[in-house]
Amino acid sequence: MKKPGKLAKIYFFILVKMVTNFSPRRATNIQYKFYKKWGMKFNDKPNYISSKIWFDGTDYSIISIGKEVTMSSYIRVLTHDWSLHTVAKAFDIPQEKPLGILKGVEIGDFSFVGTGTILMPGCKIGKGCIIGAGTIVRGTIPDYSIYIGSPGKIVGDSRKYLKSKFPDVDVPGFNE
Repeated sequence: MKKPGKLAKIYFFILVKMVTNFSPRRATNIQYKFYKKWGMKFNDKPNYISSKIWFDGTDYSIISIGKEVTMSSYIRVLTHDWSLHTVAKAFDIPQEKPLGILKGVEIGDFSFVGTGTILMPGCKIGKGCIIGAGTIVRGTIPDYSIYIGSPGKIVGDSRKYLKSKFPDVDVPGFNE
């Protein structure tokens, strides 16, 4: 994994912002190449990654994005929590190095993450999930879940939802 320098990041963000204005798909391809180079794990190419996503750059290698994933705008992908470092100071707990937690984030194949979502450290989104706009995602979300809210909760099955909107579509592995 090559950790990006400041100039590389500046170049990357300017390039992505410029390209997004005329070709969001091309911007997704640019992001895919750069983030992969910087250590982010991809199962295959994503369907779409908005240029308005903030990935925690502490360690890109602990972020995993599945095949054909769609990530809308204004998503925050967090991989660290340094709140314990601050709280420990209130109790005069000595710290040679800051007390913090670093955990990866995984997004399963063919999942959709809605705008304004926050992915918390350690969350794992299964295959074929729909994450509603503005959701706070924690823990493990099973395959084919529809997960919404703050705090988030499972409210349905993406296969059932697909079938309800398009009754003529055969959804393999789904029995009503």
